[in-house]
Amino acid sequence: MPNTTLSDASAQLERTRAPVSKGDGRRSRLMLPALLLPVFMAVSNTFIVNVATPSIQQGLGASFADVQFILTGYTLTFAVLLIIGARLGDRFGRRRMLFIGVAFFTIASLFCGLSAHVTMLIASRVLQGVGAALFMPQVLSLIQANYTPERRGAIFGMYGATQGIAATAGQIIGGLLLRINLWDLDWRTVFLISVLLGALILALIPFIPESGSPDRAGLDWIGAALAAAGLLMLVYPLVQGQREGWPAGLVVSLLLSAPVLVLFAWYEQRLLRSGRLPFMNVDLFRHKVFTFGILVVLLLMSTQGAFFLVAAYMLQLGLHFSALQAGLVIGSMGMGYFLASLFSSRVAAKLGAHVLTVGSILTTAGYLLLSWAVQTTGISSDIGVWIPALAVLGIGQGFVAAPLTNIVLAKIRTTDIGSASGVMTTSIQIASTIGIALIGIVWLNALGAHTGSVSAYPDAFNICLYVLAAATALILPLALMLARRSGARLS
Repeated sequence: MPNTTLSDASAQLERTRAPVSKGDGRRSRLMLPALLLPVFMAVSNTFIVNVATPSIQQGLGASFADVQFILTGYTLTFAVLLIIGARLGDRFGRRRMLFIGVAFFTIASLFCGLSAHVTMLIASRVLQGVGAALFMPQVLSLIQANYTPERRGAIFGMYGATQGIAATAGQIIGGLLLRINLWDLDWRTVFLISVLLGALILALIPFIPESGSPDRAGLDWIGAALAAAGLLMLVYPLVQGQREGWPAGLVVSLLLSAPVLVLFAWYEQRLLRSGRLPFMNVDLFRHKVFTFGILVVLLLMSTQGAFFLVAAYMLQLGLHFSALQAGLVIGSMGMGYFLASLFSSRVAAKLGAHVLTVGSILTTAGYLLLSWAVQTTGISSDIGVWIPALAVLGIGQGFVAAPLTNIVLAKIRTTDIGSASGVMTTSIQIASTIGIALIGIVWLNALGAHTGSVSAYPDAFNICLYVLAAATALILPLALMLARRSGARLS
């Protein structure tokens, strides 16, 4: 489930005059749907596609590594270009960039649905990531520009709720589309639905007033290139290495990714010292609360993205559930997440940052309970005992993800909040990409030579759950340190 953060594009808060609510009548009524529907489209797309991955693999005769690229091609491109998209909106107009991004995403979705080969599908997913990176940062900036401070709190709440609903509904929508199977299009419908939604959004965007930023500083293209190169050198070998038997070229690429990313950090620091605007404000990591918070984001979102992938394979190929049945099962986790998100503010009011402590314990317990449930049911389709475990898992993740942004950004200077939230949003996509890549290695090694044997799936799934539980357990000491730095006390 996604975390809710302010995009880097909102960094202009203190440099612009306080806006007033613009538009009335029809324009006013249609502006909010025009802003929230792109968020729903981008978030739900990830989960709709995830539940369809087994069908895509079978339909295209693809490998598991190909499926990983179908997922990570989107998230990695989204992560690397997100800040660039925000800066382009500031420079050339946010409504204009929103329109261009949605149009790009819509056309890329059509290419996805028409793909005859896995290579074309992966390339089209990369193009979808480009489109999402262009339009997603504009939404929060346009909310900032078009609503008064008194109304923004409620609007931002709707923004967060839209993300949660999209994540939960995406699994079910994907399952329904595969179940209905219009015109025998099978998995292609999970992409073509975005074409229809994109067309609707494009028709609504003219009801949003244009806005831009008075600060039109140039973009740090060298920093962006270094970040993209380092992340690609890290992720590509993780996804492809298992399939190719770890050839020397991929091993070298993996080893060189670290110095390239270090070079990126050094270059960004140099830009800061010279008074220029860097791609990423690395000085933010001098704040320990922010650093601990980013580590929590990386752990939570990497395990989350990994879990959804292996759960789809376990349910659909291991237990022979339909995509709709699988979506409904995972939906119990989404409901737990949604309810926890609603009540997390009340818990945080009493426990402070220790709400993250509670969430990390519940999340780890959820993985372990699910592991016990899987051991109990084996290859039986009677998996009623999974539901409480999934609910606990969702509740735990909701108690971590929902309040995390406010806790982490509370001690960041107002002028740095835009940059800090941009780093957090980018970290979410990077973490999901790396998590999917790493869990693929664990999953394939656990299956070994038994990839075609249904009886091997529960054991492989359990190994993945143990790994995810161990990674999530690392959130606990970070949560305790965050609570101590924030001055929270258990009451």
